[in-house]
Amino acid sequence: MLGAMEEAATPRDAAFEEALAALGAGPAALSAGEGRALDDAGYVLFRSVVEPAWLEALRADCEGWGAWGAGGSAQGGNQQLARLGEHQGAVLRALRWPRLLAAAWRVLRRPFSLGAVAWRCPRPGLGQQGLHMDWSGPGDPGAFHVVTALWYLDEVTPDNGATRLVPGSHKLRRRPPKDLADPAGHHPQEVTVEAEAGSVLVFNGHLWHSGTRNRSGAPRRALQCGFVAREHRGVSMTVVDETETMPPAARHVLGLMG
Repeated sequence: MLGAMEEAATPRDAAFEEALAALGAGPAALSAGEGRALDDAGYVLFRSVVEPAWLEALRADCEGWGAWGAGGSAQGGNQQLARLGEHQGAVLRALRWPRLLAAAWRVLRRPFSLGAVAWRCPRPGLGQQGLHMDWSGPGDPGAFHVVTALWYLDEVTPDNGATRLVPGSHKLRRRPPKDLADPAGHHPQEVTVEAEAGSVLVFNGHLWHSGTRNRSGAPRRALQCGFVAREHRGVSMTVVDETETMPPAARHVLGLMG
């Protein structure tokens, strides 16, 4: 693993922790090994945790975004969703999945809010990125500020745009150097994630990571969501319209109004 830096101490927030517990996202939601993976490597992969019916519903939700005004489409087939509503119930369920929320709390160690939600589907021949972090904003340099999750809706292989990660790089709390930020650059310790459809990758947003080129000739669909420490609430945040039927504990944890 790469070098470490002592984490900042944070005060307890009893109300937030109670809301997490009400959603099943208390300390018992993660195994000891999963917690250590987040601490040490900076990521954890939950394999095949989305049952078939939910997986199909997620695919339908995501593929309908273009018709629902998802927002600007980025090069390569990635698209940030501006708003979420009741017609995207499978996505709303994903955002409050207990093990995801427990992982976000394990990394951030203080109240957080929902950040951006995006549909990622690198088209054939595209998807290669330079290594980067998901946080470039202000904040305590001794704390982590963002957590990212990828819900893989297709099998992920080295040929179809898999995620690559540099284990332990979150502890450096700085951006990769220019040679690694170049899409052609490679880190000697990087690993490529391979996973079954219905798996969920959760990682510390300060971890060096990137997409890779989709050379398969077929789409590789994923739902991406992020959580940011609550002092940064409003930074690149997807609006959730459907709050009336969402449990109060979920509204509290996700930082939603209504």
